[in-house]
Amino acid sequence: MYMVFLSESGLTGASANDPNQPHHIHAGLLVQENQYISMCGEYDALVRRHFGSPPGADGVPAELNPRHVYQGTGPFRSWRPDQRAELIQDCLSILIRRETPMIVSYINKDEYVTATGAEGNSLYGHTDPSRLAFSRFLLALTMFLDENVMAQMNPDDIMQSSWNVSDYAMLMAGSESSSISAALTEFLGDESDTVSASIYDDLIVAPPATCVGAQLVNICAYFVRRWLHQPGAVHSYFEALRDGRVIQVIYPYQFD
Repeated sequence: MYMVFLSESGLTGASANDPNQPHHIHAGLLVQENQYISMCGEYDALVRRHFGSPPGADGVPAELNPRHVYQGTGPFRSWRPDQRAELIQDCLSILIRRETPMIVSYINKDEYVTATGAEGNSLYGHTDPSRLAFSRFLLALTMFLDENVMAQMNPDDIMQSSWNVSDYAMLMAGSESSSISAALTEFLGDESDTVSASIYDDLIVAPPATCVGAQLVNICAYFVRRWLHQPGAVHSYFEALRDGRVIQVIYPYQFD
């Protein structure tokens, strides 16, 4: 079973007027349950190595905020750039060594504003852009899981009307989100063929401060959003995730 740890970046609610965050992204890190314990142990070890104590101990943040680590703010004000870079690289290496797949969907907020302002618009209305982006994430996740199932089947089995699904996904969000819950309910209630049995009809809240998977996907989501903002610039952390076969899909929401 896949544990799918979810993260958002660029969140401005229903507003789409923040020039510093022109994209809203959803990211999902797909971790096989038999790998998660070792990932947690490795993460705990690297925190102890960099801070001298476990996460949440006196003077050690319970949660690594990627913006603080990257920009040297908050608890990382006194850290040298090379120290912060090493911490980030160590976190990403946990995923790169395992080639842990990550799926990303995003919405361009300028395109959203244009679409919602179009005369006679009825499709987008006042829908939260987060909900639209997450609906695309669910579709991309379903296709990814279906491809995994097909890769393990012979051609005769593929032609059968029902498949023996061996990989399921349990969605684990970093916080309560009405947009995510609404999109998930709508998606699972859809009667079209796009809905796959590979997704559980459940959403578990796994706060980053107590969940290693949520911490790692938050870090990845932050660097994907920075890349989307300036795709022509050098983004060594994003490139490491892409070249290390962690980033599998980057799926935009396309307006008609």
